[in-house]
This record gives sequence, structure tokens and C-alpha cells, in this order.
Amino acid sequence: MSEIRKLDLAWLGLVLLSVGGAALGGRPDAGLGVTALVALVMGIKVRIVCDHYLELPTATRRIRRAMYAFCYGMPIVVILTSAFGDTLARLTGALI
Repeated sequence: MSEIRKLDLAWLGLVLLSVGGAALGGRPDAGLGVTALVALVMGIKVRIVCDHYLELPTATRRIRRAMYAFCYGMPIVVILTSAFGDTLARLTGALI
């Protein structure tokens, strides 16, 4: 399969995942399960972007690890914010 074809399929996958994530997260009063599914979609999208568009597999190990840690950390932060949002708001409000 040509490189252009792979990029086209990756782009189509990103569009489908974006629509699916918006449909999942767009519901009112979404529970922690829906948040976990949205975070999973985020993680899959991050992996597609990093591998096909940022070309991280060819980057140095230090840059690759830092980018993957940041990108996979975001879905974790989304889940933690959904689970402990009130507590986090109180803690950050006390810091300010």
C-alpha cells in the first residue's frame, strides 16, 4: 500500500473517530463510562496522528517518549477530571 493511501486511510479514520467521539460525548449528563470511551477514542486518535503525521516512530527516543507521555496523559486527565471534578475545582480554587 502506498504512503499516500495510508495517509488517506488514517485521515478517514480520524474523521470517523471524531464524529463518533462527538456523538458519545455530546449527550447530557454523560457518566464515567462514556467519559472513558471518549478518552479511549482520544488515545486512538493521538496514536494515529503521532505515527502518521508527526512521524514519531522515526524521532529520537527521548522526543518520542516525551510526546507519547504528553499525548497519552491527556485522556487520563480527562477521566480524572470527570471523576474528581468537584474536588479538583476546590483544590485549585484554594491555590489561587
